[in-house]
Amino acid sequence: MTTPGGTAPGRGLLVTSTREPFQPTRLYYSIPDRSYVTHRLRPLRCVVEDPAERCWQWLYAAESSSLTISAGYDAVPADRRPIVLGRIRFPKKGGGMTIQTGSIERAVAAAAFFRPHLGPEVVAIRCRVVNRLFAADEGDADDLMKALDQNVTVVNPREAEAAFERVFAGVRSVEDAERAAAESLRRRLASKQDVPLVEDFPLAPEEETPEFRDLATALRFRALRAFEHWNGNTDLTLTAIIVRTVAQGMGRESAS
Repeated sequence: MTTPGGTAPGRGLLVTSTREPFQPTRLYYSIPDRSYVTHRLRPLRCVVEDPAERCWQWLYAAESSSLTISAGYDAVPADRRPIVLGRIRFPKKGGGMTIQTGSIERAVAAAAFFRPHLGPEVVAIRCRVVNRLFAADEGDADDLMKALDQNVTVVNPREAEAAFERVFAGVRSVEDAERAAAESLRRRLASKQDVPLVEDFPLAPEEETPEFRDLATALRFRALRAFEHWNGNTDLTLTAIIVRTVAQGMGRESAS
């Protein structure tokens, strides 16, 4: 980990060895079984089994060296290669598989990279992220990764669906739907409802693109919020950031 000067007064921002902000992220997968996955991992030269850590290390090497993570592979000094981008585990509790990374950029890269190698039977179903950045003096990165399992708020997809149905109950036209959506957004902005510190939310694999566009969008908005809070804008919510970004995009379109 490297620690360049951060923008928060007097504190350096903790970043990964590939220089993106350290923000623990974990992807959860449904799998046919462990042997199905390990059979597909073994031919990859960028993945090595680590019995001591009871995981498979995903390295920035061989097949994954073409990924553009932060400044890219060529920016990594030769004496620091190979860098561990993430760790793949098969939890006994709950089953399945996880890929854990130290940054949002690495998590998105992992989802897109492993999809063709593991095949359609291995499906990303949930994501967990720590919605904050860390200062260099807060501790060792390996210890800070433990934040992923502390005070977790799990988003229930059924509750989200129920909330959606309440918002659009009685809608009979496009105009009604637009008004209902606008009113729901107004209430969210007024309430300053925001994401929890450690958020575990469901993905929609049936709607996801091969490059994981939806996951990337969801995580990058959270990364932007975390950076705003690091800069002291702690009243800025995720909803407000999304609204601001959409408005800026519409403004650019109208100006072009």
